[in-house]
Amino acid sequence: MLKKNVARLAIVGLALAGLATVTTAPAFAAEANGSDTPVFPYNSADGTPFEADQAYTWTTEVFGSSSPTDPMVPFVCSDDAQTVQSFIAPRGQERTRASWSAWADIFFAPGTKTVLGFPISLYKNNLGNAAAVKAAGGEYSVGFACMKDNNVNFATSGVFFANVTIAPGGDYTVVPADVVVPPVDPTLTGDIDLEATTVAAENGVLSLEVPADAKATIGSPTLIDNLSTSTGDLPEVTVNDGRVLTREGWTLTSTVDDFTNATANATIEKKQLGVKPVLGDDSTSDGVVLGAEQIAGSADASILLATAPATTGVGVTHIGAELTFVAPADKPAGVYTSKMTLTLVSE
Repeated sequence: MLKKNVARLAIVGLALAGLATVTTAPAFAAEANGSDTPVFPYNSADGTPFEADQAYTWTTEVFGSSSPTDPMVPFVCSDDAQTVQSFIAPRGQERTRASWSAWADIFFAPGTKTVLGFPISLYKNNLGNAAAVKAAGGEYSVGFACMKDNNVNFATSGVFFANVTIAPGGDYTVVPADVVVPPVDPTLTGDIDLEATTVAAENGVLSLEVPADAKATIGSPTLIDNLSTSTGDLPEVTVNDGRVLTREGWTLTSTVDDFTNATANATIEKKQLGVKPVLGDDSTSDGVVLGAEQIAGSADASILLATAPATTGVGVTHIGAELTFVAPADKPAGVYTSKMTLTLVSE
């Protein structure tokens, strides 16, 4: 099916056209060999591109595309084009109609001024003296031109071709396209002066925020090694350090009162509260170092929750803690209460 489709795109008309008087096409070359655009050869059987060093016979089915990767990219003629002719011409004579060695009538895509898949197959240029070209060989171009005035004159633009080297007998190779990169017009660049106005930063303050009515419930007691062990979480507190200029750093510590049970008139020492500091996910500060975990039963009287050395800690820091409370075996069961005091100091 693809072969038929490609063949339809590359079909050559058989209507005869007389050789016109000498006329030369206007120069609109954008390719090194003088073609308006590069021409890339494709296999008419399956639409695949041919390799650069591919050798062809006189009757190899080849068609041209203006894209090195897409066989379906058409060539575009100017609006004043009325007809299209393929040709074989000596190199450098592509835009001189009387110098063509052989030619054929081809056609626009219906309703357009475009040509899709024009034939590079040399044998399809069946008008003129293709036999002499085949017999002697030489350096030629194969392509097509957008014409007007019954093929007498070239249209405003639209001459597309590839250079070929033909051996005596008709075998040939296509010279790879060499696209000319237009030079950059220096007037397409320019400078714009930029001026930005700034304002001096202002040093903020260091503050501590504790949630209103904050309370940590340490519950779900279980026996571990026959000791009542309860766990809970310390509500997150927030250190705000707005001292963007001085960046002194800070330290957050906590102290805990002994735990008491008024009903049983019992007391459990504060060292029985284990504390493991935790950094909140939404913190924006950097360089904050959490304090070491305090183990229930041997916790320090003053617990370091977090510290920010000098030059660090600016921004928002959320700090919480995992709590573990272990009651000695000789203490009565019940609810014990205490108070934790947090202290934030600047370094």
